[in-house]
Amino acid sequence: CRTGSLATCAVRTIPCLAGTSYILSCYFTSRAQCHLGAGNYLPTNIDPCLCDHLIYTFAGMEHNMIKAYDRNDEKLYGEFQALKNQNSNLKTLLSIGGWNLGTQKFTTMVSTAEYPGSRGSPPQDKERFTVLLQELMRAFEEEGKKTNRPRLLLTAAVSARKETIDSAYQIGAVLDYIHVMTYDFHGLWEHNVGENSPLYKGPSDQGSMIYYNVDYAMNYWKNNGAPAEKLLVGFPTFGPTFHLASSNTTVGAPARGPGPAGHFTRQTGFLAYYEVYFLICVNNVPYAYNQGVWVGYDNIKSFQAKTEWLKQNGFGGAVVWTLALDDFTGMFCGQGRNPLINTLKTQPNPPPAVAPSQQPSGGTTGSGFCAGKQNGLFPDPTDKKKFYKCNQGQTNIQYCTAGQVFDDSCKCCTRSQ
Repeated sequence: CRTGSLATCAVRTIPCLAGTSYILSCYFTSRAQCHLGAGNYLPTNIDPCLCDHLIYTFAGMEHNMIKAYDRNDEKLYGEFQALKNQNSNLKTLLSIGGWNLGTQKFTTMVSTAEYPGSRGSPPQDKERFTVLLQELMRAFEEEGKKTNRPRLLLTAAVSARKETIDSAYQIGAVLDYIHVMTYDFHGLWEHNVGENSPLYKGPSDQGSMIYYNVDYAMNYWKNNGAPAEKLLVGFPTFGPTFHLASSNTTVGAPARGPGPAGHFTRQTGFLAYYEVYFLICVNNVPYAYNQGVWVGYDNIKSFQAKTEWLKQNGFGGAVVWTLALDDFTGMFCGQGRNPLINTLKTQPNPPPAVAPSQQPSGGTTGSGFCAGKQNGLFPDPTDKKKFYKCNQGQTNIQYCTAGQVFDDSCKCCTRSQ
């Protein structure tokens, strides 16, 4: 990891535009401080208006007490929490556990985290997990009453695989939000290439594979008692990579192991969204291949389709893994900053009102362009590089960077043709 002093931002209140009609939660992982160069990501890189809830991952545990897990965690905790000074409506959470922590420490505490009743945890942990959540909720409510403050939120990241859901959870358990990890349906542990987060069952899916899709997983949770408004659909900003074992490049083709690590994230069998563009540079499709390497990933089009599906099915919102794997600088894909996450902020009615993807320059003006207009971003009909940000009738002129123009369809700056 890169060491040394970490820059901090001056605290200022940001007038955030209206977001979505549902909850948008986003994970920040402290491991992103280890990404190389332009991929390096810290709390100070986070747009405090981008998501409704921000979740810091991960904290560890020792002797049933929360413990910092990564280097610089305690410093980064402060920078992460300081984002609330810029957006008073922002909710921040701390995630305890994660895959690498395992289950033993949670079993000792009468529970496990993501997968109670599995990964070495005894079957009775399924019920114990529910008891723990009930005790936590009571404790949060009591603390809220004593401090005269809103109680803490209680959420959990849970599996999207049917066999794990059946063995690990009592679905009616008390939680504010249930973050369903509807990704990692396929990955480097398999001998065939597969999509990371397919919305529906594929034509070649057989056996248990028919359950490995977003639609089935979310409806399985809902149909077994989880309130739809508490269920958040998982949206990945990454994709698994494989080495192809033959000239076959279709979904399900034979694989001979994980693909190479990305230049910035440096994790075998895994690419961030922006690394897909950086290394492979292919058309805007849900999977790509080049020189024997295959990657299944999500893009703006697939995020749009899933967002429409989410709203049609009445789910409570979206949860993104992770902030650092979207094109957060806007320098790789030509789609503006945070193109995937900003896609989740759009709504069909009324028109989207999102934070601008690119704001290299600009200033307020009294021209009155926004007088009588709803909040949002609007193109300038006379200048393709220029657009207006309207907020409560106030007009703010913005310009895209060199080589980019404002695209009204995505409300962002994109590469000029």
